[in-house]
Amino acid sequence: MKLSISHDNKHIFFKNEDSSFIGETDYTTEIWSEISKLNWYVSDKKLKEGKKTYIYTGSKKFDGYSDLHQIVMILWYGLEIFKKAYEKEFIVEHHDNNAFNCLIRNLSFASKAANLAKAHTYDKERLTALPSFAINIFKDFDTQKYQITVGLTKDFEFIMMDGTEKSLTALHLIYLDDFRLVFQDASNFVYNLLEYEKFDLRKLQCIEAHETESVFIYSTDGKEIPPLVEMDGQHFLVLNEKTRLTFLPPKEELYKPKGDS
Repeated sequence: MKLSISHDNKHIFFKNEDSSFIGETDYTTEIWSEISKLNWYVSDKKLKEGKKTYIYTGSKKFDGYSDLHQIVMILWYGLEIFKKAYEKEFIVEHHDNNAFNCLIRNLSFASKAANLAKAHTYDKERLTALPSFAINIFKDFDTQKYQITVGLTKDFEFIMMDGTEKSLTALHLIYLDDFRLVFQDASNFVYNLLEYEKFDLRKLQCIEAHETESVFIYSTDGKEIPPLVEMDGQHFLVLNEKTRLTFLPPKEELYKPKGDS
């Protein structure tokens, strides 16, 4: 199936014949000048069979590499770094396991062993966790730091870095450039919440942890609390079985060293 491509000032979009969304990557004038010259496809057969497939080109321009995620990494890191990674038997890892999400923040070089371990543990368990919490991994290209974000709908028990116990609504965790360490922390976090409904943040190997404490709201008249409430000039999203967090974006300012504007 041939795909059409378009862009706005942030993203390049890949769409099928009926213009339904297929995939995306980051837009820059340089990347667009390379990608827009090529024809792009996706396997219609695999899509219909529900099998995993990738966006690809028939062009051999990029040293024979044809998958979009490979070409995106070549355009950002350079062909030499890309080939060295593959020589070490590393592959391009999609953090969210969505083969069509080729945003640079969703891609990392990872060993085949880490990729397989992630596929059999974290990738499956994070979907199981979604009714209770959403967890995602991101990487910032400029600083090469990682960020794990966690949005919590259910009330879990957390032990803070200082040993106190708190209930949290969100977590933003910052890591140095080590995908395996990030994946191990994310996998351990998911497993502990699913299995034991608690987690000790002191077990994390992050360089920074930013927590958002839960605010508990109770009905005083027996009426159902609306999804959005205002208290003391602040608006709060009421999380429950009807209103859940399914995705929490990274905080871009957390990648920068403290004091940088």
